[in-house]
Amino acid sequence: MGVPLTWLLRRQELHLRLVAGRSGLHREVIWAHSIELADPAPWLAGGELVLTTGLRLPTSPGACADYIRRLAEAGVAAVGFGIGLTHEQVPAELAEAAEETGLVLLEVPLPTPFVAVTKAVMERLAEQQYEGVVQASRIQPRMTRAALHGGAQAVVRELAVSTGACVVFLDHEGKARAAHPPGTGIPADALTGARATDEAASAVSAGPDGVVALQQVRVGPRVHGRLALVADRTLTPADHLLLGHAASLVALEAEKPLRLRDEQNRVNAMLLRMLLDGTVEEAAALDHLTDAGFPVRDGIRVLALRGGSPRQALQAVGEELAERGLPLFGRVHDGCAAVLLPAGHGITAQTVTNGARARLRSRTWAGLSAVHQVTAGRAALTEALNAASVAHARASADVVGFESLAGHLLTAVPETRRLLESLAESRLGPLATYDAENGTDLLASLRTFLEHNGQWEAASTALGIHRHTLRSRMDRVQSLLGADLDSAHVRAELLLALSAWRGGCGRG
Repeated sequence: MGVPLTWLLRRQELHLRLVAGRSGLHREVIWAHSIELADPAPWLAGGELVLTTGLRLPTSPGACADYIRRLAEAGVAAVGFGIGLTHEQVPAELAEAAEETGLVLLEVPLPTPFVAVTKAVMERLAEQQYEGVVQASRIQPRMTRAALHGGAQAVVRELAVSTGACVVFLDHEGKARAAHPPGTGIPADALTGARATDEAASAVSAGPDGVVALQQVRVGPRVHGRLALVADRTLTPADHLLLGHAASLVALEAEKPLRLRDEQNRVNAMLLRMLLDGTVEEAAALDHLTDAGFPVRDGIRVLALRGGSPRQALQAVGEELAERGLPLFGRVHDGCAAVLLPAGHGITAQTVTNGARARLRSRTWAGLSAVHQVTAGRAALTEALNAASVAHARASADVVGFESLAGHLLTAVPETRRLLESLAESRLGPLATYDAENGTDLLASLRTFLEHNGQWEAASTALGIHRHTLRSRMDRVQSLLGADLDSAHVRAELLLALSAWRGGCGRG
């Protein structure tokens, strides 16, 4: 946006006269700058009306032509030459050079101060900005009505028509969801720059394909994509104002189904809590799950995600399930995200977990319960939480299933293992010492005896010794430990100690 040179020439109070460069009168002035340097080009950005009295204008042959050429290369809109001070009239050589290059040359008479010309340009620029804002305020209601009746595509079309530019709505993956005119694309270099500054709310870039403005489409922390406006001109403040308004409307449009889904997720979370607490009847739970589109015919599983923010993990899992047409039944429990999954469904816990991890920035570990009926939700939750603890202890990227932990669950959890190791050291240490000093196999014999449930024949056969020999060894074990091996509680405690024993088993 600038001041047309034709408008400036029509200002009678300025008494400006066109000397040369009529072919360049289509240009617009974006700034008026008084400068008396022999070569002002390095201090110019383009689009200026350069005002000079020729105080330092070189007088050598060809100097005027060089002066005009450098200004033309700098992209100035025009030159205003003040007469009556250094020069009584515009030098002929300067006029000839301006005509040859097509650079507009204006004569500024002595009674007209440069400040009057600068003021006229600045005031007109301010008027244009105000007019742009007023025009934008008239366009915004039309854009809002378009959003109500036609959604994102209507907003994109209204923005494109109002600005005379091309507009594209890109989703968070960079895919075009709406465009006007249809088929409009975004220059690749502009998209590359947008990805490099993905956290920025807005970005503007200029290239051979024109000017591209990108505005983030978001509501709070949720980003829906970017709105891109492509123009073959410099964008005005009104353009940016309309772009921001359009981005807000598109964001609200994108939020509608998500807000409904969030509300449904809150209701589902309440049901899940009641299900886990055992405060909801089975029939009511089944009705709600079925109505929500959650298949329960083959039972349920609970998936527990540990690590990072459990609420962010719930959101990531919810998005993953929504893409597969499944509702989210999840809640935060003991610092983990607990989610209900349908058993026998095509979607796997590993697929859900991998998809959620891709959306999160923190590491997560996952545990999966066995298949249960709806009424056994509490048991499924406990299994999933235990399995997630094991996955964390193992630093496993795979989902750890509770069913795979049979016989290993207690020693897999670090806290429990430390307790068992302490128990093993106090209970089994005397046997290990005796074996080392006497060359016996009491520890190995005890392990075999316990693992065969105290059955003398089966245990002695496994050890390859006579049952009387085994009885003699167990009598020695009882004597050393001061324990009664006929007690089921004692045998269970010793078996747990053996599962965590790190000292070896004598010669065996």
